[in-house]
Amino acid sequence: MTCILVIDDDTAIRGMFVRALRPLGDVEEANGGAPALRRLAARKFDLVVLDLHMPGVDGFSVLESLSAKGGLNRDTPVFVVTADESQQARIRALRRHAIFLLSKPVNLAMLVSLAESSLKKAASRATPIPDKPASRATPIPERPQADKPKKD
Repeated sequence: MTCILVIDDDTAIRGMFVRALRPLGDVEEANGGAPALRRLAARKFDLVVLDLHMPGVDGFSVLESLSAKGGLNRDTPVFVVTADESQQARIRALRRHAIFLLSKPVNLAMLVSLAESSLKKAASRATPIPDKPASRATPIPERPQADKPKKD
C-alpha cells in the first residue's frame, strides 16, 4: 500500500494535507523535523510532503538527511510546501532533494494531482518488465554449398 508522510508544524495545514491525500493511500504525519527524521529512518515512504520553515529541525535539514547515501528514503520524491517565496530558498530545496515546490496557501487539487502522477510514475518504475519469451524460431539449416564448376 502507498504510504505518504506529511511534515508540517502547523496542525491545521497538516490536517488539511492529510485529508486531501488520504484517498491515495496510508498517510502519516509528523509535527516537525525531528519526529519526521525518526519516521523516515524507520519506514520507507512513497512520497513526502514537507514544510521548509519549522522550529528546531527545519525542512532543509530533513532534505539533507534524505539526500544522505544509503538512506531508506533516498529515492522518495519530496514535495516542498512553503510560504517562502525567495529564489534562494527554492533553489536550495531543489538542489537537495525536492522535486516540486508548492507555495502556501497550497491548491489542494494541484497537490493531489501531482501526488497521483508522482506515485503512478514510481509504481511503473518499480514494476518489473517481464522478460521476452524465448524465440521459438527453428534455426535455418545450413545449405550445402553447390560445387562450383571447374574452369579448365
